Parts: sequence; C-alpha cells; structure tokens
Amino acid sequence: MKHLIILLMLSAPCYAASDALWRAVCAVESGGNPMAYNAKEQAAGIAQIRPICLRDCNRIVGYERWTLTDRYNPIKARAMFETYTGHYMKHYGLAGNEAASRIWNGGGTGWRKKSTLAYWRRVERFILELT
Repeated sequence: MKHLIILLMLSAPCYAASDALWRAVCAVESGGNPMAYNAKEQAAGIAQIRPICLRDCNRIVGYERWTLTDRYNPIKARAMFETYTGHYMKHYGLAGNEAASRIWNGGGTGWRKKSTLAYWRRVERFILELT
C-alpha cells in the first residue's frame, strides 16, 4: 500500500504557480477571502473552487485527497489550483500565467476559449500591481 501511495504522489502533475499568480487569482476570485461562498455556483474559498473542480482534482491525483471543506483552507486550495492547472498545462504542452489562469477560469480547455480572455486580463492587472 505504501508503494502505491508513493507511486500516486509521483504521478501527480508538478506545477508550482508563482506567488504573484496565486495572489492575483485569489484577489479576482474572492477578494482574498478564504471564507467566500457563491451559492449560485457552489464555489467556495479563496479560489472559489466548485465541487466539479474538486472532483477533477481528486481524479487527477488518483484518490480522494480533498473534501468540500478543504476549499476553505488556502493551503489546500492552492494545492488544488496547482494540481488542476498543472495537469491541463502538461496535457496541452502549455506554460505561463495566462494559460494557468484561463484554465482555472474555463476548465481544461479554458486556455483557448474567448470567454476567458477578460478573466486573464483582470488577473494580469493584479499580477502587475503585485510585482
């Protein structure tokens, strides 16, 4: 069992979002409020993680690593953000803040959706302010 867990951990995507990107996404999503909740979308926490995204994060790592409550924990939310965006960026051979933020906003193929451009521009403005 121990070896299976190690194998699952090694197979997880390795992506580390910059602090500026993470802070910018949190500012856009929740205004930096780790207790934020959007009932209409069932999005929770500092990164406004929806249940479907959480399920996808658990699918990516191969086991039930996160629960709905974990969305309110900024450290766990960042791990989900990095797992989710890292997985799809690796899958499509992408890199950079724009791709990561557009995937976060629009799903696995969000990087190519016109509808995520405005979101990226908002994130980018925060990044520029932070650097």
